[in-house]
Amino acid sequence: MSIFDLYADKSKHNELADIFAVAAQQHEHGLAANFLEKDVWVTEILRLLYDEGLLGEYSVAFKGGTALSKCWGAIERFSEDIDLSIHWADLSVRSEEDEQVAWDKSTQSKSQNKKFKDEQQKRLIQWSDDLVVKLNRRLSQMNIDGLFAELEPQSRGEKIDVHFPRVTKDQNDYQLDHVLLEFGGRNRGKPTEIIDIDCYIENIQGFESLGLPKAQVKAFQKDFILWEKLTALHQFSTQEKEPNPDRLARHWYDVDCLLKMGFADPLGSYDTMQAVIEMKKHRWASTGVDYELILQGQLLLIPQVQRLENIAKDHQKAVEGGMFFTVPDLFETIVKRLNVAQQAINQNIRSSK
Repeated sequence: MSIFDLYADKSKHNELADIFAVAAQQHEHGLAANFLEKDVWVTEILRLLYDEGLLGEYSVAFKGGTALSKCWGAIERFSEDIDLSIHWADLSVRSEEDEQVAWDKSTQSKSQNKKFKDEQQKRLIQWSDDLVVKLNRRLSQMNIDGLFAELEPQSRGEKIDVHFPRVTKDQNDYQLDHVLLEFGGRNRGKPTEIIDIDCYIENIQGFESLGLPKAQVKAFQKDFILWEKLTALHQFSTQEKEPNPDRLARHWYDVDCLLKMGFADPLGSYDTMQAVIEMKKHRWASTGVDYELILQGQLLLIPQVQRLENIAKDHQKAVEGGMFFTVPDLFETIVKRLNVAQQAINQNIRSSK
């Protein structure tokens, strides 16, 4: 019997809640029941997208914090969103060569860049609309009340929420009540690793026969993941508009973990750095953010004091909300390590010029 059969029968929801509660007591790191439950749905959605082919023929890469956690165990926190990146040539329905020509043309002027982005955005909106239809068609077959997908109205095709009938609650509830699928387009790099993933509850003794989902995903290249994370910190640290600190501290934690474990080499991936910067400065330009400064050895990972204090408060909220498998370092300690890493990366870039 599948665990989703229990969701389909409302009379079994209390039993389900008990299952997650017991699993939380036995989890190696004491991961809360509500996170164990949400992880089941994250894994099932990934299974539908990849194993059942709901993504279609497009090259779509799994990345972000959830990929880092579930594919490589690179971070020791619960990541609840599904971050996916669609290859731009696929999205534009062009060949790789024609897409590159179109991209190059778009970088020559603001008007051409806007035209290119608007065309791609329209295609993304249509693709996301179609995916919501396919998702709902498939989810309806599970006969579970309250299970459905919807496109976030103002997201321009970039965010799909999958709602599920949650049976667990927690006093310090930091997580979202739905699974967020967040889409973006990229210009270079395709998935290079196929990785098998399962649920966190799968490895707890006594739950092997519960009928839990597994998935085989296509993961983004490690060096691209690292440089997307590094440039995200540069953006949050330098953008003119104050960023919303809610759920923001995780990015500093993630980068610190990746650098500590040697997930990818920021000093030996200059071409990747350039590719990510080229994409971000044209695709995700933000007032006050100059990605070109990174190429001059001026990567900034640490924002000014007031902004940093707000982010540190969010880190503490995540700790109190039970988001971490193990007790993380103090945010102050993370920032100190990142400051050292920032100096090393910038020195390497300047010396290689």
